[in-house]
Amino acid sequence: MKKKQKKIGRPCPVLYHMYLYTAALILRIHGVRLKIDRSGIKDMRGPALILAPHISLKDHILVGLTLLPHRPTFVLSEHFMTKPIIRPALKHLGRVITKKMFCPDVSTIMGIIRAKNEGNVIVLFPEGRLNSVAHSQKVTPGTAQLVKKLGVDVYTVTGNGSALVFPKWGEKYRKGKINVTTQKLISKDDISGLSVDEISKIVDDAIYHDDEKAMAGEEYICKNPAEGLESVLYKCPDCNSEYELTSKESRVMCKSCGAEFELGFDYRFKNGRFGSVNEWFYWQIDELSVDTVLEDDIKIGTPDEKGNMDFNAGAGHIRLDKSELRLTGEVFGEDVSCVVKTEKIGGMPYTPMREFDIYKDKRLLYLQPSDGRRIIKYVTLVDKINSL
Repeated sequence: MKKKQKKIGRPCPVLYHMYLYTAALILRIHGVRLKIDRSGIKDMRGPALILAPHISLKDHILVGLTLLPHRPTFVLSEHFMTKPIIRPALKHLGRVITKKMFCPDVSTIMGIIRAKNEGNVIVLFPEGRLNSVAHSQKVTPGTAQLVKKLGVDVYTVTGNGSALVFPKWGEKYRKGKINVTTQKLISKDDISGLSVDEISKIVDDAIYHDDEKAMAGEEYICKNPAEGLESVLYKCPDCNSEYELTSKESRVMCKSCGAEFELGFDYRFKNGRFGSVNEWFYWQIDELSVDTVLEDDIKIGTPDEKGNMDFNAGAGHIRLDKSELRLTGEVFGEDVSCVVKTEKIGGMPYTPMREFDIYKDKRLLYLQPSDGRRIIKYVTLVDKINSL
């Protein structure tokens, strides 16, 4: 007898609404001024697909608040399921679909199709990971094909300013404005007449986002606006030294040449060759040679038998060049090794100063160099090679 598939379902209404309203209250207490324009989704009915730029770690809250009273099905990274405190809530109450980032996963697609068949509103962040700075990344391959396959109305929700309130690299909950906008991208009636390339162009244009430009002139107030920038800015623009930058309060300083750069509450530098954080970050990528070779001894983290992330599961060595990523080491006393073509990696999710991630036979590995400042260079080298 064929086993009956378990329903995806929808989030528990009482707990879901309680979570979102509590989150909204916390935003207000921290001085975040949230404005939501729902005009683009006013006639939305499930099944539907939301494709949202991945702007900040709070995107799920902003999208959830915007979509109320709908209780959508979020497609979230498997990373969240390695945290024992939140895993039960996401799985049993949030009814999320998990995905392996930049790793083919048929179960994710099947889960999305089941959610569609149940009439759910599905939320997907198609960039695959959060960028280092307030700027979008490329949409992951296969997104347009998924839109074509689902054949449902497609919308977008954009939290303009959320990357500035919640920068990946620094102090969170900065006082400032977030303007959420919505738009209907494609009607289900039009999808059959569009090619995959045409859908891809529509999605790419919708996801492309620069928060610094979107919220130009706005200020985002906090105690230490520049602290943490050395986790994503590793190269001094004055002397070109690497890993010599430090930060304190509103200043970024180079220990090699003594240069200092002051960052305002508007994410613009008051001195130096670059006008903003985004400009400095993308200059680093332009300067990075694809012939660069990176090599480090590392600690390795991976989920244990209970599914909980163990940051001290093992150790090893990693080497990355334009041709391949090569990893050797041991995890939980067993040898682990892999060789992956760099162009096949797609992208490396990471946490500043802590780890960057890859999959080995669909097993999540956290790779942790002793000098956390080197992480961003591994990530940007992969991005640079894959952009060619």
